[in-house]
Amino acid sequence: MFLYLNPQSGMPLYRQMLQQLRQRIASGQLAAGTQLPSVRDLSQQLHVNPLTVVKVFQLLEREDLVEFRRGLGTFVKPSSPKMSADERRQLLLPSVKQLVMEAQHLRIEAAEVEKMVQEQFKKNATNQRHTHE
Repeated sequence: MFLYLNPQSGMPLYRQMLQQLRQRIASGQLAAGTQLPSVRDLSQQLHVNPLTVVKVFQLLEREDLVEFRRGLGTFVKPSSPKMSADERRQLLLPSVKQLVMEAQHLRIEAAEVEKMVQEQFKKNATNQRHTHE
């Protein structure tokens, strides 16, 4: 799964996972009916305790974004609400704040961060084109 956890970010790992999964669901990257990896698989992929993954899945279930199907796994709910552009920006805001804070600590200027972000957008777009071909 395409999640990235940064243990040095200061944000708890479960919050990073939760935020990223919310973003993937809100953006449609994880479409309704998509099965999430098993707790064991995701914990091994991300090198986190399985209880961390269980906690994230439970929080997503409480938010009515996923559903657990006994014996089958965890799936994105068909009724997952579509989010407005403003709601999606609000989901991204903690990551932006974290990026800015880390850049300031490393004394990297805003223009350099903007350049890095643009480069990453281009890289991701190229990778997505190759994945869908």
